[in-house]
Amino acid sequence: MKQRIPFIKITENKLLWISLIAVSISIKIILLPVEKADYITFLEPWMNFIRTHNYEKSLKFLFFDYAPAYIYILILITKTGLNSLFLLKIVSIFFEYLAAYFIGKFAQLKIKNEWVVWASISILPLLPTVMLNASYLSQCDAIYTSLILGSVYYLLLKKQLLSILFLGLAFSFKLQTAIVLPFFFVMMVRGNIKWYLFIAIPIIYILSILPAVYFGGSFKNLSMVYVAQANQYRFLTQNFPNLYIFIDNNYYDFVKPLGILITALYTIGIGFWLRSKKNIFNLDLWVKLLFLSSITVPFLLPGMHERYMFLGDMVGLLYLFVIRKNIYLPICILLISTYSYARCSRYNELMPMWPAFIIFTLIVLLTHRDFVLSLKQSQNDVL
Repeated sequence: MKQRIPFIKITENKLLWISLIAVSISIKIILLPVEKADYITFLEPWMNFIRTHNYEKSLKFLFFDYAPAYIYILILITKTGLNSLFLLKIVSIFFEYLAAYFIGKFAQLKIKNEWVVWASISILPLLPTVMLNASYLSQCDAIYTSLILGSVYYLLLKKQLLSILFLGLAFSFKLQTAIVLPFFFVMMVRGNIKWYLFIAIPIIYILSILPAVYFGGSFKNLSMVYVAQANQYRFLTQNFPNLYIFIDNNYYDFVKPLGILITALYTIGIGFWLRSKKNIFNLDLWVKLLFLSSITVPFLLPGMHERYMFLGDMVGLLYLFVIRKNIYLPICILLISTYSYARCSRYNELMPMWPAFIIFTLIVLLTHRDFVLSLKQSQNDVL
């Protein structure tokens, strides 16, 4: 008998999946002309600067606050002479489908049916936060999240070097790759990945800034982009319902280092708790740990924006495919994330943060409880 995933029976009904893919693509095409604040304020001026400063030669100026890897994409986009807004969104949309592919392949490790890949490619681009991120807001979070998902997938296939390559590339695009640190720390202390391979991550980042250095950019400034980025906006949280919504930003200098320390201690603590071989991990537990990491780190870290649960939204779909129990956990995470996006609008003052915070707190606690119970169950199964 064929296995099932929530709400959808895996079948070879090509028309169903093709229809859903056509719907998602159609919506994205309709949204291509939409210009929102981040594009108008940052991305469009950056691309204009690139054009007026001879493309690659613009790299000698630090006119951006993103990692150089993304600026290279902007340079390629401007060089085409085509509609920059459309191309910028299309690049991110491509990575949405890549993320969906990796989620499908990940789920296929348990669901031995190729159509789970098609289900993922059909469903993930239609998730509200995924649809809003690139197609509406012109954001690029799909790039680093797809690379993280590829990294985890290849690690479970025991392709350690390829996994680290993907993780290093993800870090070269976004500092938010740190959200999966608890997952990879557990992998490392359990011997699933060699510790010295992580040295490749800063090396990959340094390699990623060398083209900009070649064209006149400052190696020091480019290597410190993430430090400058982290200190640019002095907010403990921006439209994101985590631990810091009730703390005044006047305490930023004290609370931010404390929040980072708490997150680091959590990462170390969970690693040393799970390092023992008495803890038996199967695919379900790895998925639950990845989901746990993806939602807990944004809950604990200060400086989070509404978009920083994007990985959690995607891993939530993987959770639905693989676990098929306690589906309220990933569904609530998606609702919280969508609510955070909605607050970035004219309705901001009408949408209080505290209800989302209460639900988020409960989901984080319940996810930890579910993980502990599953871990105990796996130990009992062995006995």
